[in-house]
Amino acid sequence: MDRAEPRQGQALDGASAPQPPAADNGAGNPEAAAVQSDGQRALPALEPPEQPERPRGRHEAQRRSVGGPAGAAIAVVIASVVVAGVLATWLISSAKEPPAPSGASGAAAATTTAAGGPTSRPPGGGSFGNLVQNWSFEEDLSGWQVLGAADASQEPQGRTSGSCASVRAREPGRVGLALPEAVPEGKRGQRYVASAWVRSTAPGQPVTARLVGADGKESSKTTATTLPGLEWRRIIVAHAVATAGPLRLEIVADAVPAGDSLLVDEVVVRLG
Repeated sequence: MDRAEPRQGQALDGASAPQPPAADNGAGNPEAAAVQSDGQRALPALEPPEQPERPRGRHEAQRRSVGGPAGAAIAVVIASVVVAGVLATWLISSAKEPPAPSGASGAAAATTTAAGGPTSRPPGGGSFGNLVQNWSFEEDLSGWQVLGAADASQEPQGRTSGSCASVRAREPGRVGLALPEAVPEGKRGQRYVASAWVRSTAPGQPVTARLVGADGKESSKTTATTLPGLEWRRIIVAHAVATAGPLRLEIVADAVPAGDSLLVDEVVVRLG
């Protein structure tokens, strides 16, 4: 009669067989938790290796995140700069230039500015009281008379303007220009000042500016010598009126050789 094989968990002699230890959840016995169900010991789980910290250069600053009170302060500063820029742009765009002066005062202001430099043009007819209308000979010699045996014409290359008056002697002698009524009606006791810029083709030429009144009975004059080359020289004469009436202006050069010329530009006569 066959003996029945003992069942698992029972001893051959009827005693209870020893049971394998119950698997723990690892809280009480860590080694028990490493045992697999087939009785073999499980390998412990590998942890990822720690990343070594990147070495920083000697001059490299540590990274810092902007936040907290410092970040709020920076935001306030940026907002203030933006608002100030917008306000400045608005103020500049809304600013208006002062209106330009009109009328006589505007013309006088413009003339004052233009006449500031040493090479600027003097005032023309009506400006600053200049009584000479054709003062720079820009178009012709209208209003002027030729003195002596000479031919008068408009020539280019004035002192500061585009042209001047040229008086060329046909024979040796006294030549020049005259303005019959430079002062239409001078009153007794008034003082007038006349000036003109002159040069000559022959250097060292004596040139005289003269104010004549009372039909030649009273006059004042100034004489100067022309400069070499293309240099201009200014002649100024002043006259106090003794007898009421017009004043005549003469600009003449004496003993001019035939073929040489006297050149005149920018004539001014005013009450002074």
